[in-house]
Amino acid sequence: MIGVLIGTALLGGCSEKHEANDTLPSPSAAETTEALPALGPADFPVPDEARTKDADGAEALLRYWIDLSNRQQKELAGQPLRELGPDCQECLRIARSFDEVATAGHRYRGGEITLNDVTTPVLTGDKATMSFGARQEAVQIVDGAGNVVDPGLELMPNLGSGVTLVWSKEEHGWLVEGLNIG
Repeated sequence: MIGVLIGTALLGGCSEKHEANDTLPSPSAAETTEALPALGPADFPVPDEARTKDADGAEALLRYWIDLSNRQQKELAGQPLRELGPDCQECLRIARSFDEVATAGHRYRGGEITLNDVTTPVLTGDKATMSFGARQEAVQIVDGAGNVVDPGLELMPNLGSGVTLVWSKEEHGWLVEGLNIG
């Protein structure tokens, strides 16, 4: 009998009409995550993992920069490297080289860079530094017909290299301050 009374009370509570609670927070009160400012080319943006102010983010930015450099060498467009390294003299030199080869109507054959190893980034305030070994494939500059214009460089299997990154609060991401490949 007691079980029937409890069951009836529970089921009865479900059939009663209740008014909606008008003390719920408004949609504008909900927390939103502000979108990160655009960084990198629209079709090849800096990945989210490279936009954290920690060692993992710094290493991810280095890896992204190498991929971006290889991509821009094929596209012959230096501007994305300038944007990620506005104060990096080597970045500006590489970007200028891509632009000059494009202006001359030439292209690169080979020259891709891959990372052999990367040391753990050292973080000091808003800067991160790390050393890395880089493999650069043999590279030549060729004209539109494929004729060698500049014999370039031979394969470099392990270039001792380094990078200094600086955290940009405006970009909410790392920028290249200094770079040395080889």
